[in-house]
Amino acid sequence: MYVYDRIKPMGLLLGILLMVIGVVFLAVPDRVTEFLGVFVGAVVTVIGIFRITAVAVSWRVIINRGLLLIIGIIVFLAGIFMLFNPDITITIIGAIIGILAIMLAVDRFFTANRYKRSANVTPTIISGLIHLIFGIGMIYSALVVFSIIIIFIGIYLLIAGIMFTLSTLFFPDF
Repeated sequence: MYVYDRIKPMGLLLGILLMVIGVVFLAVPDRVTEFLGVFVGAVVTVIGIFRITAVAVSWRVIINRGLLLIIGIIVFLAGIFMLFNPDITITIIGAIIGILAIMLAVDRFFTANRYKRSANVTPTIISGLIHLIFGIGMIYSALVVFSIIIIFIGIYLLIAGIMFTLSTLFFPDF
């Protein structure tokens, strides 16, 4: 039996799984966005628990143990808050991403201004405009922009799943 014959069912399963996840992303992008907010909250909560535990276990040898314990507790409480308020979590993450995108836009505009006499700066200006529009969109409505991104991811996963499944079925070198 060839190796391909042994892994073919796994390839089919992976392709179908990608298609199902893609359809879920397309069908309920708001729920996926909410899940991401809850997931981030859970991760931050676990990090807080880890920090508190690390300080408690090494209490005698850590120099700034009081400060580190307070930071661990704050991270834990922030995680709990994020866990139960996924919309606020996504909005905060979106605002941070939006600010970073606007900073990148400003950088692109300054770069274009600096090289305007010696090079074609049109691509740099277009890049800056894309960053600026995306940043403003993220700050204005992070939930909507995240939902749009999730829809694009869903389209990609659906197409990738179809391609993977067809490759597994019809091409022996998938």
